[in-house]
Amino acid sequence: MSRSMHLAVFAQSVGVAQSVWRSTRTDATEAVEFGHWARIAQLAEAGCFDAFFVADALNFSPGIAHDATTRPDPIALLSAVSVVTERVGLVGTSSTTYNDPFTVARQFATLDHLSQGRAGWNVVTTAIAAAAANYGSERLPDHADRYERGEEFVDVVRGLWEAWEHDAVVADRASGVFADLDKIHPLGHRGRHFQVDGPMLLPRSPQGRIPLAQAGSSQTGMALAARVADLAFTTQWDRGAALEFADDLRNMVKAAGRAPGDVKILPGITPIVGRTTAEARELATELGSLISEKSTLAFMTSAFGGIDFSGYQLDDPFPDIRDQLPANAAQSRPALFIRTALEEKLTLRQMLQRIGLGVGHRSVVGTADDIVDDMQAWFEAGAADGFIVLPADLPQGLQDFVEQVVPRLQDRGLFRKTYHGATLREHLQD
Repeated sequence: MSRSMHLAVFAQSVGVAQSVWRSTRTDATEAVEFGHWARIAQLAEAGCFDAFFVADALNFSPGIAHDATTRPDPIALLSAVSVVTERVGLVGTSSTTYNDPFTVARQFATLDHLSQGRAGWNVVTTAIAAAAANYGSERLPDHADRYERGEEFVDVVRGLWEAWEHDAVVADRASGVFADLDKIHPLGHRGRHFQVDGPMLLPRSPQGRIPLAQAGSSQTGMALAARVADLAFTTQWDRGAALEFADDLRNMVKAAGRAPGDVKILPGITPIVGRTTAEARELATELGSLISEKSTLAFMTSAFGGIDFSGYQLDDPFPDIRDQLPANAAQSRPALFIRTALEEKLTLRQMLQRIGLGVGHRSVVGTADDIVDDMQAWFEAGAADGFIVLPADLPQGLQDFVEQVVPRLQDRGLFRKTYHGATLREHLQD
């Protein structure tokens, strides 16, 4: 059986391009309305996507002065979307740094039952310093401490999910026995960060175990993904580097006692689709012209752990700030940005444009065939098992992808034409 790509849509406000709300293709006033999100999820389902993916942020960004990026609560949003979809997976972000395991386990178990087995948890450790002050902390925990807590957090959540055996619910009216207590197990966890008795308040997941996504590409993030993740969301700009990353992660997965294919590696991609190459380039130029340099600078300051770029001239070479990156900041993406800027001798302004169009992910501009050629090359080289699609604008950018790119992927035998299962786990194993 030939491999099939896996696709998820990254849903953020009215798109990931900085200041895309200024485009006539979007309506920023809809970004807090249910109909907007329902439309995106339904488009993803019409395209047979594995998942509708909702990220999160735990702090207010001054960049909102120029960029209409509002952040609804992922669990509440996905629960609502579950009612108007039937097959597409529902992946939400929840931080292991600013939550507790019992609450997260219960929230995702509830979503999973409401959606009949379509929930997925995107595990993050939160590397943004400003989030700490919203949760009673004076400082962001160190990188190593965040991941140590995150590892234990995930183990507790998974233990709670597995507390009920698959046949614990008896529901025998004649005997009056609803659940067999011998098949519901206390957790009794006693660790450095958490003490959780359990058991869970809900039966076992309809899909057996709720899938986990992991987005950290540092060595510690990759180690966590290798041990527990079902999909890895990564930022890659170069196919050769992406293949090296994929090979490294697959080797780590194997070393963790799992099959290398157990973790689907999905780089982010921002496709700009046109009926002709010229039309696609014109759209990319238009969206790029709307990018607010102030907004993107604010994004970069956050991404780089608080480094202030406002003192640099935009048309000067991108500064070599490798020695200035805070030790407890996110590691992989800043390293990618710096390395690329230095290797390609980019100015700060050029980096702002590149980062601003796809919130730091790789953009591909062209016709549907151009974009499929690119995706196929990455897929067949082993650099990707599929992609997280981050539309520059929503919902139109996703509609263009579903109507133009997906049929060509299907015609080439690279992607499913219909869902073969009902749960997110089945989609990922397809």
